[in-house]
Amino acid sequence: MTSLTPPVLPVSLIIVSDYLTDDGDAELRRAFRAYGRDANGIPAEIVVMLPTGHASGIENDPLISHLGTSVTIATHNSHESSQLKDAGLSHCSHQLVAVVEADCLPRPGWLATLYTSLVQRPQVEAISGRTSYGDETMMKRVMSLLDRGFLECRDGQGRIAHVSNNGALYKRPLLERYPYEAKLGPFVSAHVRQNAMIHDGVVMDLDARAVSIHAYEGLPFLWDVRRNKGYQHARMKLRKAPDRNRLSAALSAVAASFNENRRTAKAVGSQFCRPADWPLFWAMMVLLRVPEFAGALAAGSDADFMASTKYR
Repeated sequence: MTSLTPPVLPVSLIIVSDYLTDDGDAELRRAFRAYGRDANGIPAEIVVMLPTGHASGIENDPLISHLGTSVTIATHNSHESSQLKDAGLSHCSHQLVAVVEADCLPRPGWLATLYTSLVQRPQVEAISGRTSYGDETMMKRVMSLLDRGFLECRDGQGRIAHVSNNGALYKRPLLERYPYEAKLGPFVSAHVRQNAMIHDGVVMDLDARAVSIHAYEGLPFLWDVRRNKGYQHARMKLRKAPDRNRLSAALSAVAASFNENRRTAKAVGSQFCRPADWPLFWAMMVLLRVPEFAGALAAGSDADFMASTKYR
């Protein structure tokens, strides 16, 4: 019996790492293999972006010789994931480009589903799928809703206001028009770019059938995520009003994050959580404000904050 060769999709895939862990290189290799082995469809081109001076070992992966696709391992003189994503575009040769992060592994069919959805809707310029921590435990379900569910909220006209920073498929001209700003960190740079796309009326969408599972590192990881969320909201407020009192900005940032979570729960909570999960959800709604407030207070001390987080 011979194995079937997966279809090759006319898509360039950029893989980066945005979170520093002890097994970061192994994480990159797992992501490379997950996208390269998907029986539903593999990208025609895979570009792995690394900071200058870093080697991941992917170039020695035996899978490379068996792939019916091209593989590029490239470096760029920056440790920022946003800058690595932008730099990866110059190595891509296709008009559809998927940009993913190594700690977010696709379930089978992720790329094929998004590819089909995007080509069937010419007005859409970017599409992402559902991001989850998995649904094996109550905590994972609750935190998937709190950390990732906002991507699925739609307005009264059925429009999506966000495209996933962990994994999405874009029409190349969109990526060329909206590069990330440097030295803002992944959360703030994504927020700034998202605002620009919304302002210009870019049409985005989401296909929840395409699922990727984000790594879940426990409470220290959640603390770091939420510090970054608080910093993100406060930093955006200070961009609009640089002379604003930092305490006032921090309190406003925490309130904004709380309200975002509340709206998300109302809109899509039943898609993520079971009835028994809701007491934990409300407990986490309160507890998460503590690291958010700490992160929000750090807005304005950008270099110190970036040095204190594992996100890059």
